[in-house]
Amino acid sequence: MITSLATPQFEDRADTTVVGKDRLSVMDFFGITCWPDQVARLDLGGRVLEITGIPGHHDSSISILDPWTGFLLTGDSVYPGRLYVQDMVAFTDSLDRLLRLAESHGVRHVLGCHIEMSRTPGREYPLGATYQPQEPPLQMTVSQLRAVRDAAVSVPDSPGAHVFDDFAIFNGPCRMPIARQRVRRVWTFLCRS
Repeated sequence: MITSLATPQFEDRADTTVVGKDRLSVMDFFGITCWPDQVARLDLGGRVLEITGIPGHHDSSISILDPWTGFLLTGDSVYPGRLYVQDMVAFTDSLDRLLRLAESHGVRHVLGCHIEMSRTPGREYPLGATYQPQEPPLQMTVSQLRAVRDAAVSVPDSPGAHVFDDFAIFNGPCRMPIARQRVRRVWTFLCRS
C-alpha cells in the first residue's frame, strides 16, 4: 500500500495497492466513514494496525498506530523538523486526537518521516540539506508530542514560522521564512565548498 504520491514505480507491482492522496481515496481504502475521528483497523495477517485521520498538514493525512511495537507513525504531521500547517484548527484537533491515542495505548515512540532539526535546541538545518551531522533521533516521545500540541495551541492566530526546541511550526504559506531557508541552504553550500 502506498498512500503518498503514488509513484509509477509501484503501480504495476503484484499485491500492491496504490491509494490516491485525496481524502476520499484514503477514506475508501481504509473503510473510514466518520473522518477524522473513526479509528480503522488494517489487518496485516495477525498484526492489526490502527489508522486514524490527522488533517491539518494535509487534508488526507493519517496516523498509523502499531500496538505491537508501540510506534505511532505520523508522517509529515509530527517529526523533529518543520511542520507545515495548512489548517491550524484541524491540526490542533489532530494533535489532541494523537495525544489521547498515544496516552491511552502506551505509545513508546512517535515517528515522523524525516528530520530537519539539529541537536541544538531551536536550530533547524537549511531547507533541502543533505548533510546533517548533528541531527537528533527520528523517534520522539509522547512528551514531545504534547509539546507540539501545546505550541500549536499557542500560535493559531499568528501566521508565520514559529521555532521551538524540537520542531518548528509553519502556520500558513510562510513564503518569507521558506525563502530565508533557501538562501541559508545556498550560503551553507557556498561556505562548505
